[in-house]
Amino acid sequence: MIALPYDWHQPPSGVWTLRDVERLPEGSRVEVIDGALTVNPSPLPIHQRISRRLANAIERQLPPRWQVEIEIDVLLNLEPLDYVAPDVVVFGADVPLTTRPIPAEQFALVVEVVSPGSRRRDRGSKPLIYAHAGVPYYWRIEGEPVGAKGPTVHVFSEPGDDGYRDEQAYTGRLRTRSPFPIELDLDELERSKDKRS
Repeated sequence: MIALPYDWHQPPSGVWTLRDVERLPEGSRVEVIDGALTVNPSPLPIHQRISRRLANAIERQLPPRWQVEIEIDVLLNLEPLDYVAPDVVVFGADVPLTTRPIPAEQFALVVEVVSPGSRRRDRGSKPLIYAHAGVPYYWRIEGEPVGAKGPTVHVFSEPGDDGYRDEQAYTGRLRTRSPFPIELDLDELERSKDKRS
């Protein structure tokens, strides 16, 4: 276990920089948006199930020029620093998996699975910073209340400085051709093992 000083969360300059983040121990569950640090609690098991199943489903349908990973560090902007860890990221297959953080220009898609502690950021600031960084597609998965009707996926595209210009919502099944052809059974993302066919 790593012992951190009491004031580790206070950057020396008043706003967080990339250098400050790089000094944190590996595995720190933090994000920096607009230079401000957010410490993220461990996600609920349902959140992890949805993220894992989504990444696996995407990987089975992914063209060779892309790769998919979960919870990797992403650099969107240096000043003020926007440094986040989306739940699922699709990025260029030529990017080495030893790269950290991965720069935004490598992304085809980022996905956030909304949880109680991330709701405000996932709906508010994150679509804006992803769009501003030029991320072509942002998906936000809303799964609450769990089991009510299955998750809803909000698909955002056409990024600009003021956010995404297009949003579509899907329940049940998602079929899209961009950023690559994919078809997903959304209910399968959260369904318990005993209810799967």
